[in-house]
Amino acid sequence: MTTARRLDGYTLDDWESLDPQEGRRVELVDGRFVVTPAPAAKHQRVGDRLARILDDAVAAEGMEALTAVGVRVSESFGYIPDVVVATERVETVSVDVANVALVVEIVSPSTKKSDRLEKPAAFAAAGVPAYWRVELDVADGPVIYCHRLNDGVYSDVVTLTPGSREPVLVVGTISVAFDPADLHKPRR
Repeated sequence: MTTARRLDGYTLDDWESLDPQEGRRVELVDGRFVVTPAPAAKHQRVGDRLARILDDAVAAEGMEALTAVGVRVSESFGYIPDVVVATERVETVSVDVANVALVVEIVSPSTKKSDRLEKPAAFAAAGVPAYWRVELDVADGPVIYCHRLNDGVYSDVVTLTPGSREPVLVVGTISVAFDPADLHKPRR
């Protein structure tokens, strides 16, 4: 990284000016750069497949689902969720949090605390309507905890478990139904 540390911390401009670091994700957390390893193949597979399902569901409304796009949360916070449903087409390296309808985080060993506590709190405070957390360390397949914003905090809506195809609201009146186990199974 070529950006020098400022006494008052890094900003979104500093974060967005970074050259992409192959094999790493760099997020801006309270004015600090936080580097995490690239996700494992299973993690990527689940994220890519879920993004396709969500993208197909929201495309007719002019929205799109993307993997690994930055979200500008505030001047000193910029996150890179695993999947983002944006309310409009994204043409840059990041999207403003006001244009995000859903954030999906897939929990990894290195991101457990952040994905379960810090990021949901930050996205709720910023007004993101929905937050899904995907837990991979389950025998039958991923479990997805779906939350909706209610009075400034996320409330549980539904838990999607392997073998179920329960519909879940994505945004507005758009919902999806899929078996979470299909997100990581080999293709036929």
